[in-house]
This record gives sequence, structure tokens and C-alpha cells, in this order.
Amino acid sequence: MMKKIIPFLLCAITAIAQPRLDSLLFSIKNLDDTTQIKQLTNLCWEYRSKNPESAIEYGLTALNMMENVSDLRYKSEALNFLGVIYGNLGNLDSAYSYYQDALEVSKAIGDSAQIAYSLNNIGDYYYKNALYSIALEKIFNAYDIFASLNHQQGMAYCLNDIGEIYLSQKDYDKALEYFERSGEIRAARDDQRGYAKFLLNIASVYAHTKKIDKSLETYNEALQLSKEIDYIKGVSWAYAGIGDIYLSQKKYKQALDKRFEALNIDIEIGNKYGEIINYNQIGFIYINQNNLTKAREYLNKARNESALTGHLDQLMVAYGHLRTLALARNDYTTAYNYLEEHSNLKDSIFSHENVNMIADLQTAFITEQKDRENERLKREIDFEKKTNSYLLIITFLVIAGILMLIAMYRAERKARVLYAELNSSKDKFFSIIAHDLKNPFGALSNIAGYLKTDYDSLTEDERRILIESISSSANQIQNLLIDLLTWARAQTGEIKINKHKLNLKELLQSTYAPFDLLAKNNNVAIKIECNDTLHIDADKFIMETVIGNLINNAIKFSEWKSEVIVAAKKNKDTCEISVTDFGKGMDEETLSNLFKLDVQQSTDTGIQKRGTGLGLNICKEFLEIHDGTIEVESEPMKGSKFTVKIPCGI
Repeated sequence: MMKKIIPFLLCAITAIAQPRLDSLLFSIKNLDDTTQIKQLTNLCWEYRSKNPESAIEYGLTALNMMENVSDLRYKSEALNFLGVIYGNLGNLDSAYSYYQDALEVSKAIGDSAQIAYSLNNIGDYYYKNALYSIALEKIFNAYDIFASLNHQQGMAYCLNDIGEIYLSQKDYDKALEYFERSGEIRAARDDQRGYAKFLLNIASVYAHTKKIDKSLETYNEALQLSKEIDYIKGVSWAYAGIGDIYLSQKKYKQALDKRFEALNIDIEIGNKYGEIINYNQIGFIYINQNNLTKAREYLNKARNESALTGHLDQLMVAYGHLRTLALARNDYTTAYNYLEEHSNLKDSIFSHENVNMIADLQTAFITEQKDRENERLKREIDFEKKTNSYLLIITFLVIAGILMLIAMYRAERKARVLYAELNSSKDKFFSIIAHDLKNPFGALSNIAGYLKTDYDSLTEDERRILIESISSSANQIQNLLIDLLTWARAQTGEIKINKHKLNLKELLQSTYAPFDLLAKNNNVAIKIECNDTLHIDADKFIMETVIGNLINNAIKFSEWKSEVIVAAKKNKDTCEISVTDFGKGMDEETLSNLFKLDVQQSTDTGIQKRGTGLGLNICKEFLEIHDGTIEVESEPMKGSKFTVKIPCGI
């Protein structure tokens, strides 16, 4: 639909801006073509916020004039400027197209600065599509180029954009670090517009870290500076930030007033991204006021506009607020539907992000070569070696896993006891293992067949994607076999206890650290509750394996925007470590079968899907050889609590 609207808008833009453009062209007609192009390009950038319609007309006119000159110095610059303006207007697809054209032109003429600007702008496109890892990769690449050129302005742009990505990920320390580095450069260059943006961003960090007075003071400073330098978008951002502070103080009327001031400015200057953010926040304020009709009106605007323009980060925000609205109306069916929409969009984004990351890695490894035929042969040889290596590794792992399972049943005395218990369940157990191995093995078989029959017709990019797919499938198989082998070692008594005096709080902190990124991606907060002086005499490997598995499960089965509590206390001679989540919990039937390998667990209550059930069984086996136990408490809609009890030993 947006593509149908754009021609109409351009016609309207042309009609409005034409008198001004005609007057300008007349005034510079005696200048040479290159100078005219430069002036038009500068005006395109100058008017990007104040009058985007005129800015587009100046940029397009400059591009048309470049068709008649051989000097392409300003072409990539004009393309980048137009991309930024279209992005502000909400047409992200057109913006991305201009950025890519700018990148190609700047590479063709060897303009390193414009290559970096193009990469930074492409990073901003991915950021607005919630593809944060790709956005960071692009912007870091741009920063490296700017730094090699000592291009201070470009470095400041990149540092600011990196800070905004970390801010959206709630990593406030890193966000503040990059904002301050950007602010130092902008202050040194007397870049008042850039410094105003720096003030707005650190004010936002202060607000998120509960430094309300400092945040309000900084927003007002940014507002005054933005007004002095006629930075209209900065004025809008300042009003919006002040409105959010009023919201945190439950001053809903003042919050609405400021947000509507920001909204009116964004609509006037065509800042579509700011407009959508304002719709979301106004709707959320109305929810807090219990004005549910108005809330629905503005949240629907946010949802429709973000879906139309491709601002997926704000679409996720809209789904979250609409779910809150439905719960306030006691409409649980609609609330569940919005939760599903949010979850599906999130899964789609992360899936799309992985695909794009592969594509970006391909681009990073492709270089110019004089002799294309020799390079093609070299890549074919490398591909054959990698494929053979992957197949050998997979074959070895499968054979090793089978041998270990056979040895487990024939070896130690414990195997004789387990044989009787597992005899009735082995068919079901192996069907679960076969099911989890079927998909990666099937993928390997299909890819190998595809490569065998269509290798010569594939592009190099397609071949690399297939190689990456082989690697991914091999990793899946390897992780499953690691779980199998660990479980097998526990069954055969090969795992020995090596106890040491451990500070329990330090153990819990080091154990949850690897899951911090998973928790942030799922918007789950991890809270540690443990006395600093509490110690236990225990095997560090066993405790890290058990607690880590429980934390991982708790995060995976938590609701969006919930928390996981990891607590520890001493009860006489026993130490109790509990991991509590607030997901949808489990019914009695699921609880009764939780540690049974002959019953395949299945749940759709969390963010992730089920596995083989080996993880919890490994925890149970490890605790038994450590003279410990594991207990589970869970109720539907109330979450789950896993409690580990082991002798303190000290």
C-alpha cells in the first residue's frame, strides 16, 4: 500500500515545493553543474526535519542533474540523505533501497567516508526492524572506517546509534558509555544539534535508571538548546521524554499534554517513527487513566502505522500494550491473541535476524579477485573438505554415542539395576531421541542431495548458506549427544565428587551469567537472593550443572516481562537452593511425569518448546550422587519452583 501512496505524495510534494525550487534553480543557474549539485544536496540535508517535502525535491533534482556529469562525488551523499528522509517519513523500504544504492556508488568511486555513512544508515534500518545484532554489526563496521579516517563527525554518529541500540536492550551502562563518548566529540566540534541529541539520550538513560530529577533537568536543557538552534525534532523528543517522566510520577494529565505536543510536531514535520512512538505512549497513558476507549484508539493507530511502515520494534510495543488493555477489560481471549501475535512477531524477527546474519557474514568474506576461475576452484575444494569433515565428525559422534550407550548397559553394577527399570521404557525413550535426531539428520541428507545434484547451478552465496546449514545441524546433533553422554556417565557412576568450600552467592552469580543474554532477549529479570557469608562444601561442576539447567528452564518457560528468582538459605545442616519462575506452571499430570524418560513431556506454556527431558534427569542423577534431592512445586497459572537440598558440609 505504501508503494501506491508514494507516487501520490511525490506529486503533491512537487506541486508544493516547485515554486521554491524554480526560484532556487534560477538563482544558481550561472554556477557550474557540480556547484549547483552541491548546493542542492546541502539543502536536501538542511531541510530534512523542517520541511521533508522540499528536502526530497532538492535531493531528487540533484540526482537528476548528476546524470549529465561524470563527477559522482555527491551522488552517494544525496542517496544517503534521501534514505534518511524517507526513513523519517516511515517508508523504510525506500530508505533501505537508497542506502544500498549509496553503498554501491561509494564503493565504485572509493569514497570511504560515504561507505561508512551508508553502513551506519543500513544499521539504523535494521535497528528500526528490531534486528539488533545485525544493526550493531553494520554500525561497528562503519565506526571502524570512520576511526581509520579520524572522521570525528561520523564517529559521533556511530557512537550515538550504538548507544541507542544498547538503550533499547536495557543495557544502560553500555548505552551511557557510548552516549558520553559521542557527546565528548560533539562538544569538541561545537556540534550543537548533535549535542542536543546527546542530552536527550542521556536524559532517557537517567529516566530508566530512576534518576528522575537529573533526567528532568537534562530534558529541559535539551529542550532549551533545541529551541535556540531550531532543532524541531529535538523539541519533540524533549516533550516526549518529559511526558514519560510525568507518567512515572502518575501525573497523567501533564504526561498526556507533553505527549500530544510531541505528536503534533512529529506529524507536522513528517517524523513517522516519532509519531508511532507517541501513539503507543498516549495509549499506555490512557490505560493508566482507565480511559480504555481512548487507549484502544491510539494503540490501534500505533499498531496499524507500525505494521504499514515496517517499524517492527514499535509493533511489538503496540501488541504488548494492547494485551494490557485487553486484560484491563477482562477480555482474556483477546489478551491471549495479542500475546500470540507478540510472540509470533518476536520469533519471526529473530528467525529473520539469523538469516540476515548469515547473509552479512557471506558479504564480509567475499573479496575482489582477479582470477575468478581459480577462486571458484579453490572454494569448491574448500567446500568438499568442509563437507567431508562435517560428515566424519557427525559419524564419529553418532558411533561414539551408540558405543557409550551400549557400554552403559553392560558395564558397572548400577547398569544392572537401571536395565530392569529402563527395559519397559526404552522403546519410548529411543523414539524421543530418534525424533530429535531426525530433523537435523534429515536436513543434512537433503542439503547433501541438493548440493550433489545442483552444485554447478548454485551461486556462491547459496553454497555458503548450505554450508552454514550443515554446521547448524551438526551443532544440534552434538548438543544432543553431549546431553546423552553426560546422562550416561551419571548412570554408570563415572562422575566422581570433588568437594570444595564454595561461596554460595558467588556460585549462583557465576552460574547465571551465561544465561544473561537469553534472559534479556526474553525480557526476563534474574534476581539473586543469598547471604554473602553463606558457604557450602560441594562439587562445583555438579552444582553449576544442576543450577544452570534449572535457571535455563526457568527463563525458557517464563512469561514475557517476568522475573526468575534464584534464592539460597541454610536450614539446620541442609542448604536449600530454589529457582522460581512465574510462567503458566504445570498441572498434576505433568508434575507426576516430570522425571520419567518414558513419558514425553510437552508444553506450550513458555517461550521455548520441550526437549527430551534429559536435563532434569541429569540434575536428579547428579544430586543423588551428591546425597541431595530435588523437589518441585507448581500450579497452573502460578509458575513453578524447583528446590535443591544438599548437605552444607561445613
